[in-house]
Amino acid sequence: MDLIQLTPSAYHLRDGSNTGLIVAGGKAILVDTGLDKDSARKILRAVDSLGLALVAVVITHAHADHFGGAATVRARAHVPVCAAPLEAAVVANPLLEPLYLFSGAAPVAELRHKFTLAEACPVDHFLMPGEASIEGIPLQVIPAPGHAPEQVMIAGGGVCFTGDACFAPPVMLKHGIPFYVDVDRTAASLRALAGLDGSYLYFVPGHGEAVTTIGPWVEQNLAHLAAIRAAVVDALAESGEVSRIVELAAARMGVSIPNPVIYWLTQTTILACLSALQAAGQATLAVSENRLTWRPSGA
Repeated sequence: MDLIQLTPSAYHLRDGSNTGLIVAGGKAILVDTGLDKDSARKILRAVDSLGLALVAVVITHAHADHFGGAATVRARAHVPVCAAPLEAAVVANPLLEPLYLFSGAAPVAELRHKFTLAEACPVDHFLMPGEASIEGIPLQVIPAPGHAPEQVMIAGGGVCFTGDACFAPPVMLKHGIPFYVDVDRTAASLRALAGLDGSYLYFVPGHGEAVTTIGPWVEQNLAHLAAIRAAVVDALAESGEVSRIVELAAARMGVSIPNPVIYWLTQTTILACLSALQAAGQATLAVSENRLTWRPSGA
């Protein structure tokens, strides 16, 4: 983990999953906690090295790689954990993450590991959009749904911690079809994020390096999101079966799905695209002879 001071009042703790500190008056708020106990221990050592008193944890969204260390931080530092209401439900009940990935059924073994099933952590306070203050440290809670239902960005100390509202281009290209639960809300959140350029000195994504301007990344994310949606439209013209649509869309995006977990993550994004197409009047679905079939509207 690399400890990088971005401003006099904010630090970037760069790791596989980024975390951050917003500081004032010798106190610090931690933004996200990384994947697991090891991440939590690294974070707490970094806080100690700075001579800061940790006063709270705020979670951008309830995916295991962003809150998996929360229970350890809460127990060791004796601080409250805060998250948006729907995300808080998952932080406190992490089985919900593999549960929704597996269509609500008891999750299979492949979904019961730390990357999709974090350690449970009580949530002490809800984060609500707008200006806030914790132990005298001011911050802004900025809605950014799409990658997760109630994802938020956290800003303070001149830095905006964006969670996974916007992917660093290398991360986006590596995954090919990133995880989204709502592609329309993702696009709206990206456009809102572009409007924040110039409001903060740095933007810190959930994965990757901090940047001073976010607009170029937003444009690349929007273009990539449009390409995924177009790939689903093309796949839908060939097949109405979800598994086949996943196969065709992944091929069009140059994605090779290596294991069941990545398949279920990819399938969620494809389903989010189909949902958006239905909402736009471009796709319908029906059951015939015990088969659920999607088709382009008017076909």
